[in-house]
Amino acid sequence: MANPALDITATESRPRPPALTRDVWHKARLWADAMALSPYYRYGEIGNLSYTFGKGILEGAILYTMFSMAQNEFKVAAVLGVLTKYFYPAITFISSLKVSSFVDYLEGFASENLQVRRLIRALALVGGGQALGAVLLLLCYPPLFTGLVGDWAGSRYLLIAFYLLHHICDGCAQMVEGRVWFKLIEIKLRHGRLRRISDNFWGIHAMSQNIQMLSGLILLWVTTLTTGLFQDRLGHGVMWGIVLCGTLLTAISKFSLPLAWEFILRHGKQEEE
Repeated sequence: MANPALDITATESRPRPPALTRDVWHKARLWADAMALSPYYRYGEIGNLSYTFGKGILEGAILYTMFSMAQNEFKVAAVLGVLTKYFYPAITFISSLKVSSFVDYLEGFASENLQVRRLIRALALVGGGQALGAVLLLLCYPPLFTGLVGDWAGSRYLLIAFYLLHHICDGCAQMVEGRVWFKLIEIKLRHGRLRRISDNFWGIHAMSQNIQMLSGLILLWVTTLTTGLFQDRLGHGVMWGIVLCGTLLTAISKFSLPLAWEFILRHGKQEEE
């Protein structure tokens, strides 16, 4: 039977959690170490950050202007918002169900190398979905949209279709990517042989998500403010440069790890384990 006195002593001897600033700095260093030491994690995180940067730029440049056009010209802004709200639960339900079945299926294989190959193949499909979603959102950019459809009477319905298809493609891809990426880093980081990384898996993962969240928000705000300055000149070269840059970053982002696997990692020369 456990001795309460010994339990109290053991609890009191444990070090206190570090202060917030020190904890953030410590986890940021661990995240940087994981990037440096694990090529799988490095190439995957490059893709994650590229997607975050590109999506923040793209949404900051397009959403405000697109909804302004939908409200003033087509009178369908509320329809876009409501349909998106009702579609998203279905996207989440179907995507999470399918990807969980896929991960359960993979875990039936004893070979981790086989699991990794299948997961990276799934990431390539995710990249295709997010690239298609980026192009569909680009088509909602007012100068491009009005240039494509002109005065066509059904243009409002086409705008709704483009935006909903963007959410379906990008939303499904994000849901699948989240589960697939987590399983991959669980294999490579959490159960890997680099003790310092594996012992701090949750801190590294949390820091990665926080970095992506903050950088995405900053880029979204900055791009939205810039777009506000050019709201009467959306065809300006600066705006086209911002929109195309965001589209390109978003479209190619999740192919970084599959391409690295194809040309570097599968040959075993850069394997961290």
